[in-house]
Amino acid sequence: MPPETPSGLLEQIAFFLAACATWIAGEAGRAFLAGVSGGFVRWLMADRRKLRDGAVSVVAGGLMSLYASPLMLVVLERWFGALTGDAAGAAGFAAGLAGMSLAKLILGAIDAHARRMGGTPNA
Repeated sequence: MPPETPSGLLEQIAFFLAACATWIAGEAGRAFLAGVSGGFVRWLMADRRKLRDGAVSVVAGGLMSLYASPLMLVVLERWFGALTGDAAGAAGFAAGLAGMSLAKLILGAIDAHARRMGGTPNA
């Protein structure tokens, strides 16, 4: 049995890039990219475009698409009927597009609930 040789930095980078490409080609990666695209479009539609807000919108869109795509798919099918084609991608894009608005809505509800209970909203 030959001795194990430590892999070089270039091999580790190649392995990492291959793992990223494999994840992106999968269902979760495609949903994440659709959400990132939705977050980017949401940022482009904003009145004031700051780079920081764009980064937050893109990350929030990607995260929302990972977790809210199934719910968004149900909502889209209720509104438009049975979807054909890449319905999961459309749901991911819609979740990414609505991600910042949904996040603000949820945080507003938490703040309002904290105020009603007598606590501080930013605790």
